[in-house]
Amino acid sequence: MGWLFNELLYRPLFNSMVFFYNTIPGANIGLAIILTTLVVRIIMIPLYRASIKSQRELTIVQPILKEIQTKYKDDRQKLTEEMMKVYKDHNVNPFAGILLLFVQIPVLIAIYNVSLNIFTPEKYAAAYSFITFPESFNPTFWGLINVSDSRNIIFALLVGLSQYYQIKLIMKRTQPVKKKESKKSKNKKDNKLEELDFATTLNKQMLFMMPILVTIFAYTLPVTMSLYWITTTVFTIVQEFFLIKQVDKAEGIK
Repeated sequence: MGWLFNELLYRPLFNSMVFFYNTIPGANIGLAIILTTLVVRIIMIPLYRASIKSQRELTIVQPILKEIQTKYKDDRQKLTEEMMKVYKDHNVNPFAGILLLFVQIPVLIAIYNVSLNIFTPEKYAAAYSFITFPESFNPTFWGLINVSDSRNIIFALLVGLSQYYQIKLIMKRTQPVKKKESKKSKNKKDNKLEELDFATTLNKQMLFMMPILVTIFAYTLPVTMSLYWITTTVFTIVQEFFLIKQVDKAEGIK
């Protein structure tokens, strides 16, 4: 597993960063990190699209799933069978988001290792034979920020801010699709309002608490990781805006 991780993730990312560093005028390590991050995100677009498509379809079938959960609440086996049938009939993959997460974790670990070793000449054994490694890297980003620093409050705050906007986008994406409803009893309406109030409160807490926790965590990481995180989040926000429109158009969702 160690060899596989090294050959499929660590070395390609390490050498990609060095390639961009050598190619970009001014030897800007910050831009090299950004471009390497963009390459990674572009490669992962098919996985993101599959995840978004599955999540949007899941919101469509949510009312059906709730009916099934109510109908078969005392029969767990039948409940599972009916839910799987709904997923199959509507081409929904509830595990698409988990797959994307599993792919992102080793990439994040590889980027972290690269960020620790990029300024250490002893670690340059990871170089490909056709990549020329400089004797040392200029650690400044446009002459303003030293990305070899262990932490930077400005970058940590930018990580939290970008995370805030991404969470807002996710909340909007996962909102149930509005459909016309028949008349219901007052009790059912009251129960539904209580559920919505609880969900709204939980979402608001996550909207503000997650960026705060992320900011604190980012502050403990190298600046290179914060730069990777910011680039990833901003690219994902822009990417999701267009992918959601594509998926909704294909699914007939307004």
